[in-house]
Amino acid sequence: MATENYDILVQLHEKVLNKTLAMVFYKGMLKVEGNYELESSLPIEMKPYTTFGYEISLANEPFVDFRGEDTLFIRFSAILDLTVLSGIVLRFKVEFYVSSKIQFDFGNRKLYYELLDANILKIGIQSQYFVGNDFLSKLNFIIHEIIDTYFKNQIKQLEIPVALDGLTLPMMPAGNAYQLPLSKVDIKILNNKVLVVGISLFTNQGSMDGMTNLTNEKDCYIAIREQSILQVLDFWWTNTTYNKKQDFSEVIELGFASPLASGIDKVTRVISLGFIQTETDYDDLMLNYGGTVTLDKKPVINLKTDDKVEISNLEFIADVYANLFADVKKVINFDTSSFISDNITPWHDDINLKNIDENRKLLELINQFTIKINKAEGHLKINDKNNLAIKITDADFILTFTKKGTTFSDNTWNKIMDFLKRKVLDKIPEIIVSPSLILSDVNVYGFTFGLSEIYLNITDDKIEFATNLIINELKSNTVAVPNYIANRETKTVHLFNCKFVNDIDMEDRIGYYVMYEALAANFKACKTCLNSYKIL
Repeated sequence: MATENYDILVQLHEKVLNKTLAMVFYKGMLKVEGNYELESSLPIEMKPYTTFGYEISLANEPFVDFRGEDTLFIRFSAILDLTVLSGIVLRFKVEFYVSSKIQFDFGNRKLYYELLDANILKIGIQSQYFVGNDFLSKLNFIIHEIIDTYFKNQIKQLEIPVALDGLTLPMMPAGNAYQLPLSKVDIKILNNKVLVVGISLFTNQGSMDGMTNLTNEKDCYIAIREQSILQVLDFWWTNTTYNKKQDFSEVIELGFASPLASGIDKVTRVISLGFIQTETDYDDLMLNYGGTVTLDKKPVINLKTDDKVEISNLEFIADVYANLFADVKKVINFDTSSFISDNITPWHDDINLKNIDENRKLLELINQFTIKINKAEGHLKINDKNNLAIKITDADFILTFTKKGTTFSDNTWNKIMDFLKRKVLDKIPEIIVSPSLILSDVNVYGFTFGLSEIYLNITDDKIEFATNLIINELKSNTVAVPNYIANRETKTVHLFNCKFVNDIDMEDRIGYYVMYEALAANFKACKTCLNSYKIL
């Protein structure tokens, strides 16, 4: 099976991890500063000459490069300011990489990079001060110490806020007892391209042996065992202390309802032997409806194919009200000629008795229904908290209100009942069958996300979900221009301020906010401004 017996299997393509690190860069979060002191036997009064202030800030977003089954490198391009001799600032462009492992924090249920050894790739001085070779070699040692020790120890961990953030279920009380159990988490890198995370919730099982890449080049792929879905539903239903209910209310114009105005006017004329003549018009029919729908019993679910779900033993309570108002205009005349046609009477035979122009309540309904359904249908969806949820879409039930005293035809009455039934059906609470899968917070590091090209499918023994990730702000005005400019003609990508960018014709320019996306589109890195960037 595709989950390899894990309850939840997650595969993250290398490109989505580069996107999330781009958020860290554009938000300006990775900035490290402090003091570095040389080991020296000089007297204390010489300390100002052996202490360096430093500040490291990123020049470009970090770049993730997977290596092997459990190791990766994060490449950093940074600006390092060294303050020496109590006031002179030396600026360096430093490129370095930090070897890292991806870990899972069981306490906080988060994926993160654990930073290990740092190695400098290139140092370039950007200061206006002249620095001799001897001093520069000493500075190289200091820079290496700062990068390898101070930077790495101050950062230590970088969170991966993409998938499985907290493994949370909605409507759960606070506390560890109400978190999903967690037996084990296995992590592996496949083909230097995909990070695989296997999660066992209820039993310690699952193996990475024989694991294959299932992303199909999408950013994220998640599979959940059918048995696990049933267990999550049991856990959620047992432990939620809040009512599984949904309130609703709305006022809408009801275009299809038409009271029997003409019929009532005719009956009035007959009863009064033709002497009382009424003409009634109804305008602006407004339906004010609402209520509460409560799911009070755990249903039984049976996953079908595509995104279809069969639901049995469905029971819910619906408190429903509906009031129909209309502007009523009524003219009441006394016809002195009774049923004799006005065309043959020599006198003006209609005497106005009264004109009515008022907003009137034509219908008032209220009732509570306990509805039990043997079989209903639903479909699987990703809700606004990014849980897999079942939305009930079809169920056979009747709302029974009394029609006594209403002035509506059977056809109009049935339409009103069908309308209210659809609204009640729509408000049956969702049935939660998974923890939050991806991007459970709509705002991460100040950025918001969109999902595109979503694939959701039910197979014999699992649910599969795959999607691409869009970072909305990296498509708008978070930065003035993209950091990288690619040349369609030469298939080369440059930093936006590279000297070769001016030579690119406007129609051949493509902008990228994330370096990995340019490389994934088969552009090669410029050897001058982006030397050694590549995807293995």
